Amino acid sequence: MMMRQATAIDEKVYGATAGPTAAKAPRFGKGRAISCRIDQETVLVLGSGGPRGQAVSVKADGATSSQDDAFVTNWALSAPSPSATHGFAALLTLSQTDVPISMIDVDDGRTRERFIVAPKQISIDEVATLVAQTAAAETAAVIGRLADQLMAQPSNRSRISAGLSLIRAQQPSDGFIELVGETHDGVIVIMGWSRAFVPGRFQAYLLAGAVTVADCFVASFARPDIQEGELGFIAVLETGGRVRADTLKGIIYNAGGGWHLTPAHSRLQVSAALDTPDHIRSVLLDARATPEAMLRLRSAANGFTGKDTVSSLPFPVRMDVDRVFETDDGDMLISGWMLDPEHHVTAVKLRRPSTEARLDDMWTRLDRIDVSQSFADQPAFRASLDSDDQAHGFVAHARLPGGKLDAAPFLELTLREGRRAFLPLMPKRMPARTAALQQLSLFDAANWALPAIVDHQIVPLLSNAACAAPRMEAIADVGVFDEKSGVPIIVGSTVGMPEVGPLLALFALDPQTRCAPLVIAVSKSAFQRDLARLRQLVRFYGLSVRIVCAAGALDRFDLLSVGAEEVSSETIITMSGSLVPAAKGWYGALTAAGSDHFGSVISPMLAYDDHSVKWAGSWLSEGGDQMLLDRYAGYPLMAIAALQLTRVDVASLECCIMPRAVLKDVMRDCGVYLGSKQKAREIGLRINKAGIASWLLPSIQMLGCDEPLSGEQNGKLAVLAERIDAEILKSRWRNGRESHQLFDRISA
Repeated sequence: MMMRQATAIDEKVYGATAGPTAAKAPRFGKGRAISCRIDQETVLVLGSGGPRGQAVSVKADGATSSQDDAFVTNWALSAPSPSATHGFAALLTLSQTDVPISMIDVDDGRTRERFIVAPKQISIDEVATLVAQTAAAETAAVIGRLADQLMAQPSNRSRISAGLSLIRAQQPSDGFIELVGETHDGVIVIMGWSRAFVPGRFQAYLLAGAVTVADCFVASFARPDIQEGELGFIAVLETGGRVRADTLKGIIYNAGGGWHLTPAHSRLQVSAALDTPDHIRSVLLDARATPEAMLRLRSAANGFTGKDTVSSLPFPVRMDVDRVFETDDGDMLISGWMLDPEHHVTAVKLRRPSTEARLDDMWTRLDRIDVSQSFADQPAFRASLDSDDQAHGFVAHARLPGGKLDAAPFLELTLREGRRAFLPLMPKRMPARTAALQQLSLFDAANWALPAIVDHQIVPLLSNAACAAPRMEAIADVGVFDEKSGVPIIVGSTVGMPEVGPLLALFALDPQTRCAPLVIAVSKSAFQRDLARLRQLVRFYGLSVRIVCAAGALDRFDLLSVGAEEVSSETIITMSGSLVPAAKGWYGALTAAGSDHFGSVISPMLAYDDHSVKWAGSWLSEGGDQMLLDRYAGYPLMAIAALQLTRVDVASLECCIMPRAVLKDVMRDCGVYLGSKQKAREIGLRINKAGIASWLLPSIQMLGCDEPLSGEQNGKLAVLAERIDAEILKSRWRNGRESHQLFDRISA
């Protein structure tokens, strides 16, 4: 059954507000009436006179037509006079909303009376006071009839607010709410005692800041600690998440032919979400209500209590998790298994309070023979296990939108029998890249499900992940560091001393680089380990070096970006620590080309030590599966070394001369990759997209190998990591995230 959506109602009353409690209360006068503005079109008018029949018409300001539906109620005055024995109230709809009422005519078919309406309006609270003073024993009935009329239009917030104000002002409290809790499903549960609560379903107005209308499912149960004639109650309130349990001050409802107010007790107990289902179960066996209300209560009772309930199911269904990772962005990567040979489970959800994600719609299944072997001897599973179906394992990447991020997540299994089971989770918090590498390390490279896990779980996880920007943590200047003595060379090394030591020797042997300002950017661990030795080498060679400790850097490009921030020069030369110059004089040739093509990115040719081409320019692919073509990769070095300065689509940041500001811009919000090759391609594509010219200078060569793999990427993960990174680049670039610009392939 569809539940009515909860609606919030502003408690502010239109028109005049109640004055101080010591102010003189309004009174009826002969031939005079008092008005209370409900909204722009509705006015409540009160007066006194003789008794009225049922057929009463009211005209405002001599209107030609009467409002037969305007009459609400009349009552015998507690202190009658010869001219006035009864009071009356009427709701009038105004034709001119900006003109106040000055006169009304009341006609019951026998007598007709004219009343002058006082110019000063009263508040709805003063209306309640006036009725209480004049109606005495009839007060509850009169207030009830007024509230019925005011609240007959659920869409009119002003009328609803006025009706609630009347009830709150004069209706006595009926019992108390003693316990209130909120389940993980977002429903509120209340317990207490009352004389008026009728078991079943009805609508209630929840008093919690702004009033909220909600469906209320109530059951009653006997309580030995309350007076005879009163019953304990438990109720589920469907608020749609609009009301928090700790803000509930009471409820107003219409039951048993009248309006009732049940406030929260001064010693109200607020139950935690994990404890609320236990409170429901403690009275559920003794509760009495309609089948609909009992079904709703049982559903709330079958809620998450922080305990594993899968292992105790009376069906052949079992589940467990092996790894649960939660990234810094709130994404989760879960691996585990679920054994359900008879297909009792209809849904598996990842949940936190107020949020959920369907897991079985997105997970990837894989064989787990060890699971079926563990349960093969158990009677409940022996007959239903299928030796041909071993896909009990799963890997799933999911994100919980919103919700309470500090609350522990859990898995919820929905069974076709109507019950639910829960499995608490304890995720490990770590960056997305680390989570992906740890998860992949658990799988055999020959696993048939691995390609699907990569495509549907790992790649989406990394493609949507945000990468924390690396930062400078410490600086050590050795010698007199003068960046004005030339274009600064920024060296980024993921290894540290084994790479940087030989490179410093080559810089010292080249007259052009001996006096150039050098920035060596290394990781925090390398900085702590190698700083003393690097200082000795720099002093020995007489170089001008600034050593930068970069925290949070994942690869050489992160190191280069941190190092570039520690100089102020407009132009810089970037250089990977794994490269060495093939000959002297490269610095002067590269800076001269940079001066001739100021604002461009110019890269030398990269070669392996066997004199074959590692990189000699990249061009955008006009078709096929590859995004970039490295046309000359693998050629003999001498075959293309004589080429002139050549325009390319994408330069190489492993070594280039470029504007410092460009590097900062293209590194912002760069993708999360397992390696650095595809990240370098994304950086180059970003430079291309920005319209910055890229060039290849073949007359200069740098020798080097590919960046060494970290320990976590060695072996079976090496090829897999490269495939994952290629898919991440496609996902980020070809699916509308980026666009790129083609250049004519010409030589300068």
